[in-house]
Amino acid sequence: MRAEVERILRDRNSAPERLLSITDALDADGTVAEVLGLLTEVIREQQGELRWHQSELEQTNAGLLALHAEIDRQRQRTVFLDDVSRASATSLDSVEMLDQVAALLRRHGLAHRTLVWTAADYGLVCPADPHLGPDEVTLRAFASHEPVQHGSSRVSVPLTAGPHVLGVFDLHRDSAEFDHEDIALAKAVANRAAVGLRNANEYEREHELAERLQRAMLPTPVSHDELDIVARYRSATRGVHVGGDWYDAFQRPDGTVVLTVGDVTGHGLDAAVVMGKLQNVLRAYAIEGHGPSASLRLVHDLLRGEPGLLFATAVVAEIELGTGVMRWASAGHPPPLLQDRDGSVRYLDLAHGPMLGVNIPFDIPEHERPLVPGSSVVLYTDGLIERRSSDIDAGLERLAGAFTACEAERLTERTEYVLTTMLGDSDHDDDVCVLLCRWAGPSETGGRASA
Repeated sequence: MRAEVERILRDRNSAPERLLSITDALDADGTVAEVLGLLTEVIREQQGELRWHQSELEQTNAGLLALHAEIDRQRQRTVFLDDVSRASATSLDSVEMLDQVAALLRRHGLAHRTLVWTAADYGLVCPADPHLGPDEVTLRAFASHEPVQHGSSRVSVPLTAGPHVLGVFDLHRDSAEFDHEDIALAKAVANRAAVGLRNANEYEREHELAERLQRAMLPTPVSHDELDIVARYRSATRGVHVGGDWYDAFQRPDGTVVLTVGDVTGHGLDAAVVMGKLQNVLRAYAIEGHGPSASLRLVHDLLRGEPGLLFATAVVAEIELGTGVMRWASAGHPPPLLQDRDGSVRYLDLAHGPMLGVNIPFDIPEHERPLVPGSSVVLYTDGLIERRSSDIDAGLERLAGAFTACEAERLTERTEYVLTTMLGDSDHDDDVCVLLCRWAGPSETGGRASA
């Protein structure tokens, strides 16, 4: 009878139909108490099975929720590390790059406060506060190449790239403790930041070497009785854009003063080396007696024979001291600016040749005009006038406006005024060369000190 009762209870019929079926299935001499007892027993067993299945379902749901939470946590971790990798590769300025990574650490909630240390020849330094010194915990992390936890709310993580420790991140929390997963994540962040720091350090070393090389090759112009000369060079403030710009000023045996300004495409040591070659050969050709156009043509032929794909722009001007006659030629370079004695300015934007080194036949026109006593000529590179936020015509207009507005009389003061007006305190991505000369006229005598 029990098997029949269990079968009927599992049936999908309604409750009254179930009771009728059970009544029909009873033995003739069975009692109501027996039937009720059997029903109670079977129902309790089935309820137990139901609770077991419900518990299994709840455990399964809890497991799925935990799995989803872990997948989401890993996804957020991956996104965070991707952001760190991008920040580490975005800037070649080591301080700027580390500041970006530290900001990500705080935004992600891995640390409430951060302190960044970088390795120098004399130990660890804090870019944010050079007078601050590292404590024992920071030094232990730096020496051991491993994270060092201090209490529950601070961990110092070394920035390790291969066998070298390039710095340390000090991470502080105000409340929550650092656990093993937090420290593992902090170490992954530090490893990525260390790669970016190593790249930034290498670029900065190349920047310094290229700038020293370039400055060593740039001459100190000498003023003459009839001609004052001032030259200035400003390296790029961002990246490793050192290497391409040069100026030169010298006197030929016949007394003519030759002025040159040029710019090699590309940056870094390769451009600096090519710049040195072009500067020297251009001087050699001019001293031999070649005019501006012929000198540029010879340099063009030389550059075409150089390996690689570097090109150059240049302008050459020569001024006869006794007469003030100026001859000039340009190869793809911004036009010279002429400022007359009355202060008015104009660009000598006449026909010119293309860039030096391009593999096409061309001529480089040469032009001539007499200077008026007291007038000035400005040669410069495109870093002075080009900006990402404006076109070159706007830059040329700003340069002309700067010379027009300048009231200083001395050439050194005029040059500094123009550089300040054009560059200001903002970063510039390219080198800048400016060569300014003023012809006093044949009647002026008395020496002038080079500015």
